[in-house]
Amino acid sequence: MKIKIGKIVIQNCVNAANTIIPIILLTIILGKQSYAQWEKTNFPDTVKVNTIITKDSSIFVGTDGYGIFVSTNNGENWKSSNEGLPSKKVHTIFIYGKNLPDGHARIFAGTELGVSVSTDNGENWKSINSGLSGLGVWSLEASADAVGDTTIFAGTWSGVYASTDWGENWKITGLSSTTMPVYSIIIYDRIIYAATFSGGLFLSLDKGRTWKNLDINPRGTTGDDPIRVSAPIYSISLFTGPQGNDIMVGSVKSLYYSYWGDTLFHADTSLAKVYKKDAPILCFANRNDTLFTVLDGYLYKLFWIPRYFRDYYGNIIDSSFVYTAERLINIYFILGKRIVYSLALNNGYFFAGAEDGLWRLRYPETVTRVKSSPIIPAGFVLEQNYPNPFNPTTFITYRLPGVSTVTLMVYDVLGRPVATLVHERQSAGNYSVKFNAENLPSGVYFYSLAAHGSIITRKLILMR
Repeated sequence: MKIKIGKIVIQNCVNAANTIIPIILLTIILGKQSYAQWEKTNFPDTVKVNTIITKDSSIFVGTDGYGIFVSTNNGENWKSSNEGLPSKKVHTIFIYGKNLPDGHARIFAGTELGVSVSTDNGENWKSINSGLSGLGVWSLEASADAVGDTTIFAGTWSGVYASTDWGENWKITGLSSTTMPVYSIIIYDRIIYAATFSGGLFLSLDKGRTWKNLDINPRGTTGDDPIRVSAPIYSISLFTGPQGNDIMVGSVKSLYYSYWGDTLFHADTSLAKVYKKDAPILCFANRNDTLFTVLDGYLYKLFWIPRYFRDYYGNIIDSSFVYTAERLINIYFILGKRIVYSLALNNGYFFAGAEDGLWRLRYPETVTRVKSSPIIPAGFVLEQNYPNPFNPTTFITYRLPGVSTVTLMVYDVLGRPVATLVHERQSAGNYSVKFNAENLPSGVYFYSLAAHGSIITRKLILMR
């Protein structure tokens, strides 16, 4: 997987005035809108923004000493929302709407003095810190099990805490005594990742009872790689692609990536080659299958593109997907080299939180990538599942050259079927199926794909 930076056209002109005018005209033409630049909202410009989160048409902003602000008109007007908030230093805001009637949600605020919750859209806050002992809370996330029971996780200065009663009581998980705050937590399919500033990245497969410290390893890079193995972790995000899920980790002028559920991360230093100074990647924002981030004042988008394999005669015989990064310099002006601490999308705008308030950027349709037409594979292919070994989920990818009745099944070592993943008529194309083996014991299994009058079988390993 390799990031490629979009081409940047630089015109060298002697006369500065002759340089600026064509760039402005080019930006307007390419963006097709005169507002294609960052602009300040009416947010106080002396306030540092730590976090931004959106709910329906509302924007919630947590600040570094001024509490929480709410806007319902895209940042035109702001209202202070601090009633009952014990600390106005807000590190994170988390909104959870499950187990509640439609239109209702619990809004959690992680502050320098623990966690507070609001059930009236931020009008009033209640401190819920039993067991947290006044710890600063930097990240919040929730996970629901198969029967609907919900656990809230809080990343603090001294590890990860969990609550099973909506924050009324907290208990330390197996990740304790971290020397730096847990900056970010993400949960997908009950796998928990916790990112710390200097202690690395941790993974839990059992609701936080036990944790494994993962390697952030620049494997495959040269000796002059500018990224340190012990590079700090500032941000983490799920990145959904056409063949499954990756997670992206932001560090100093570089990204690390790993397939979801894998325990090894790899460094991609393409962004590091653009800047010589240590500029951190502090935040991400998602929109469908596109991931956005900010580096040294520039907005980047990461998206998936097809990679084609051709035979000797130039005919396409296979394809796969890789992600690429594009700097949106042809559409947007630079954000004044500001450090962006948080990034969000809502109602057609990017919102960027900086040291001097909140900025916004109207994104045109050119930001939305047009999906490529599917490539018809040249043959019937069943890929090896990934990851393998796995626990408890893995992805099985296959390709069909034409219409066929398809059966994809999983068997134990005695040949007994344990799961039918696909049994239907499908068109030509590329397919990816998620297999969840949560209820199966560890061991060796086999999966077979029957289509086009043929059967292909491969081995997979479930390791707890």
